[in-house]
Amino acid sequence: MIRIAVVEDNQMHRETAVQLLRKYEAEHHVPMEIREFADGREIIEGYRPCWDLILLDIEMPGLNGMEAARLIRSKDEGVILVFITNIAQYAIKGYEVGALDFILKPLRYSAFEMKLGHIVSQIERKKGKSVVITAGDRLRKVAVADILYVEVINHQVIYHLQGGETIEFRGSLKAEEDLLAGQDFARCNSGYLVNLQYVTGIRDGMAVVGRDSLPISRARKKEFIKAVADYISGI
Repeated sequence: MIRIAVVEDNQMHRETAVQLLRKYEAEHHVPMEIREFADGREIIEGYRPCWDLILLDIEMPGLNGMEAARLIRSKDEGVILVFITNIAQYAIKGYEVGALDFILKPLRYSAFEMKLGHIVSQIERKKGKSVVITAGDRLRKVAVADILYVEVINHQVIYHLQGGETIEFRGSLKAEEDLLAGQDFARCNSGYLVNLQYVTGIRDGMAVVGRDSLPISRARKKEFIKAVADYISGI
């Protein structure tokens, strides 16, 4: 089951988005739970990180889509944000809040179906993967989608997870890199292994991962930026 929120102040456009989602659901046999919100304030009020995908209109009265996205991202680092807009330039700003993509109005099923297919594939990959971490004498099963990045300081491994939780134990980054091989992780320097799905920007020699900024070493810069670009283009 994929949980989707549609945030759109125009009732006709909101209903169109829901109709296209339902058509995709029926044609591709992808169960969806869809909830409609008439503006940004509605979804922000009492927000819980329970959504897989949020479709956001940018131009809304009161709290617009960009402002709502910033508030959502401060509470939920993992949800996929996609903007719906009739002006492409507005959508470019969406990358500042880690938006995955944008869909232009008026909504047409052919373009909508193609983009939604990529998004659904990513959501299903995130939901299906987990690893077992050996922390001392304990085993811990962790969803890959919950791992922001892995840090090593003086042979102390620290898994940084969604919600601020950490798992710490003695070990090496190489061992964790081997454990997470094939799971869209890349090193930005010798001390950090980053989940590429949470990289929301690269600026001033730093990788923005969730709420943290991690230094990118000169030796790793070219390889890391390519890994991020390949991940984005492969979504």
